[in-house]
Amino acid sequence: MPAFIETQFPIARLSAESFKERKSVSGQTLTGLGKWWGRKPLILVRAAILGMLMPASDDAKKDREVFLQILTMDDDGAWARCKPNLQKKLGRTAFDALPYAKRLAHCERPENIVGPEPEAWAEINAHLGTNANNLQELVEQLGQRTFGCKPRVGDSFCGGGSIPFEAARIGCDAYASDLNPVAGLLTWASLNLLGGGRHVQQQVMAVQSAALQEADTQVRAWGIEHNSLGERADAYLYCVEVKPEGCDYYIPLAPSWVVDEYSKIVVKWHREPRSDRLTAEVAELGDAELELYKAKLGATVVKARVVDPFNSTRSWSVEALRGPDGLRRWTNDDVVPRPGDVFQERLYCIRWVDDEGNRRYAAPDANDLAREAQVQQLLRERFAHWQSEGFIPSRAIPEGGDKTEEPIRTRGWTRWHHLFTPRQLLIHGLLMKQLMSTSTCELTAAAMLTVSRFADWNSRLSCWLSSGTQIAGGKNTFLNQALNPLFNYSTRPLSMLSSSKLTFNRGVNLSIRGNVEVADARDIQEKCDLWITDPPYADAVNYHELGDFFLAWYDKKLGRAFPQWIPDSRAELAVRGDGDDFRRSMVGIYKNLTRHMPDNGLQMVMFTHQNPAVWADLGMILWAAGLKATAAWTISTETESAGIKKGNYVQGTVCLVLRKRIGDEPGFLDEVYPLVEDEVKRQIVSMQALDEGSEPNFNDADYQLAAYAAALKVLTQYGNLDGRDVEHEVFAVRDKGKKSDFQVVIERALTIACDALIPRGLDAVWRDLSLVERYYLRSLDIESRGEHRQGMYEELARGFGVTDIRPLLKSDKANGARVHTPSGFAASGLAPLGGAAVASAPHPFASAPLRHLLFAVRETAVAGDNPESGRQYLRDTFGQGYWSQRERFVGLLEWLAALGNAADMEHWKTDSPAARILAGRLRNDHA
Repeated sequence: MPAFIETQFPIARLSAESFKERKSVSGQTLTGLGKWWGRKPLILVRAAILGMLMPASDDAKKDREVFLQILTMDDDGAWARCKPNLQKKLGRTAFDALPYAKRLAHCERPENIVGPEPEAWAEINAHLGTNANNLQELVEQLGQRTFGCKPRVGDSFCGGGSIPFEAARIGCDAYASDLNPVAGLLTWASLNLLGGGRHVQQQVMAVQSAALQEADTQVRAWGIEHNSLGERADAYLYCVEVKPEGCDYYIPLAPSWVVDEYSKIVVKWHREPRSDRLTAEVAELGDAELELYKAKLGATVVKARVVDPFNSTRSWSVEALRGPDGLRRWTNDDVVPRPGDVFQERLYCIRWVDDEGNRRYAAPDANDLAREAQVQQLLRERFAHWQSEGFIPSRAIPEGGDKTEEPIRTRGWTRWHHLFTPRQLLIHGLLMKQLMSTSTCELTAAAMLTVSRFADWNSRLSCWLSSGTQIAGGKNTFLNQALNPLFNYSTRPLSMLSSSKLTFNRGVNLSIRGNVEVADARDIQEKCDLWITDPPYADAVNYHELGDFFLAWYDKKLGRAFPQWIPDSRAELAVRGDGDDFRRSMVGIYKNLTRHMPDNGLQMVMFTHQNPAVWADLGMILWAAGLKATAAWTISTETESAGIKKGNYVQGTVCLVLRKRIGDEPGFLDEVYPLVEDEVKRQIVSMQALDEGSEPNFNDADYQLAAYAAALKVLTQYGNLDGRDVEHEVFAVRDKGKKSDFQVVIERALTIACDALIPRGLDAVWRDLSLVERYYLRSLDIESRGEHRQGMYEELARGFGVTDIRPLLKSDKANGARVHTPSGFAASGLAPLGGAAVASAPHPFASAPLRHLLFAVRETAVAGDNPESGRQYLRDTFGQGYWSQRERFVGLLEWLAALGNAADMEHWKTDSPAARILAGRLRNDHA
């Protein structure tokens, strides 16, 4: 019996819920534990597990209703999640009238409520034959029915811990592993600190508070964050400065000297007699002055060149300043630049706050600089001891990495502590010393995570954002997935670090557990009923390099808390790249997972690519691992809620569902093609039947991915194709540009899907259109439904075999693509046959009948909606053929006329009426 997720999945609602969760940013359940890249939304994980456990019945509609009830994503469940004050304000009728994505603005997330209402449980149990009163009981009963035990869910690339945490929270036995110990620690913390119950959480918070208080007492005693006015610093701003050849003073570097746009605070630089250091002046400007300053004086680094602040015609290449032999490499003892280094460092601004909370910016004075010297001295007195104890980093930055090479090359920083100012090292080390005064495993783990959160928010890679709408502030190191040194950066004093401490989501009050290992996925021995993995793919994120930033702070402590873990990222074993090594690693991993699951178990692989070649590659890897695909769904996770299923998102998450391939049945390519065609059409018809009229469950990306999945479903059921060994095909060497048979079949599936998805209202004429005409109309169709991703138009072109779409596109922006209107084509792109525009190298669209019809629309619009010129153009162009095509032209014109009614088609306001009028004239035309 297939699982629910193998037959359907509520894409639109899951996309909306996933986005709401992502939009919560720091309010997400697991982000309070620490930084990791690509965590999957917990609601997606919950839905995936339940979709794999819940059997599909003969009543697909009822299955869907019950599945949504379990997730509290049905109408009643969403209303129950609506906040009480908003329930009174809105009322149920008005709430239900809102699109689902807009309702969620008023709702709690599913994870923050108890679960379905008692009435819903009665209906759920009646349909599923269970007797559960909560999610955990339901999960156990479904697991017992299928696997004979509480379901065991495993993730061999656990990363930030979303999958094992959510699995454990809803009642599964959870197993997690990752090669990277930083990921292992985050996942362990999700299960044992966040999932350890209120007692553990309160104990951790108490230790953090005590450490911050003790550190504050010491900082006050040192006097390194207060001035003589009784103010305390809440931000320090530093910058790099250089003295280029031919310049007799050091130039401070920043892409902008606007410190706080909202308060109109800037830094101005002045030359002093007999000094090669400029003097900073912090000034408050008026509106007009600020705009003038930004335009003329606001930067000393422009497009990788240093610009003289007093003579903008003089500039120097930043790369050239590093010299032909590169920069001096810092040693372990270095915490600030040496006098002869190319790049120096200076404090240029401090933001002070008084006891009433009033803030002011000021350039550092002599006392401030004395406090900076004191900080350096305090650090040096403790430096060697703190490194030996692991309170501050001592590790070297690995050379040769895509990301780790950047600080070495651009600044000469060779060790991880070089990425921190002396003030940052002193404060972080002091806190680590206080936090590590305890010895329990839970508190040691919490201490490491706490300091790593401080490190993320307080390093030389923490940029300063002078926001125009709120108080300016420093951002975290990993605002992007890089280790790029900055020209100016911010430092948080101790008083501002408490906002970066470890936090726990208020909605988690369960005591859950799971097994976490730091291990190579090829060596796992645990058996799981469900494997859900989000593998690294094609170096999208260099986890092993970026994770070392945090591992440097754990260093000597991690091994003491978890002696069975190797405190090293083991980069040489990391799965990365896209060549044979990557494929061999992936085949080995998924073969191992397949061995360690029951014959009726399932796997889900999550990834984000939509390129047919990537699908073919991954499909062959999973095929060689002994798996067969049964379904694939795309969840939009990076989109504005108002744009759910309207194409405004950059990428979604593809969830590929797989089962173990039992048997070794041979397949033959000549038989595969018709089977793929039937499967693609069946998949599309079933999806269209589930689509909701006013709230579409699927968009074109979903249909295309479903076509790929349909091809994989057919291909991966066979042990071999035309007698060729699967693994041999995975690693076969091919000439550049040559496609594997696997990829050819998958691309054929896209063509079938494109041909089967006929825009509503064009059924009668579709078969008479050429491929390029179909492409243009399908592009208009998806555009009218809000799809503006360039990639979708390119995917469509592949499906219809159109090799050049540029002449058809008005805009090819990444998220702003659209095709030309008839008037937009104008005469240059839509000229009569033989015209100059098509005489030399005509585009296939240039001679298409649809092209002439569009030209007739344009002629009608130009004539002030007088259809005679358009009608006459068609009669002159097609001669006697005009009469045989007239009815088809009328159908196309009426379809084009309706485009002006779509919300996103304002640019058709001229041509849609013209098409409607021309359609009427053609309908009444007589010989």
